[in-house]
Amino acid sequence: MSGSPSEKSPAAPLEVYTDGASRGNPGPAAYGFIFVRNNEIILEESKTIGTTTNNTAEYCAIISALKKAQEFATGPVLVCSDSELVIKQINNQYRITKPHLAGLRAELATLQKKFRDIRFRNVPREHRFIRRCDELCNQALDRETKG
Repeated sequence: MSGSPSEKSPAAPLEVYTDGASRGNPGPAAYGFIFVRNNEIILEESKTIGTTTNNTAEYCAIISALKKAQEFATGPVLVCSDSELVIKQINNQYRITKPHLAGLRAELATLQKKFRDIRFRNVPREHRFIRRCDELCNQALDRETKG
């Protein structure tokens, strides 16, 4: 897994898997994401984001992933998350009632425009790539706790 922008391939879509986690709601929080192309992980990233809610962490995961994805995506992008709420809000199936989430959604909308073909899909938390994102979140939180 090199994680370099040279991993671009116009024929293969970029799959982005994300997870956000908080220990408490609100509580210490982190996000994790991975990029997958041709069923191979090409990049993993995670980071703590202070004290916040799980939904905020989920949005931060997607926003951070899309900022990085601009270096990797030349074709279609599929963003997958196990957060049904966030994905349905992004796909305009659920209203956003919390002002801070509306702000994050607006930031995400700006990022979406940078991709000509982007879709958002809810996947089960048991999905192997989502499980890996969850591991990345927990590793980041553990590092923060021990540090």
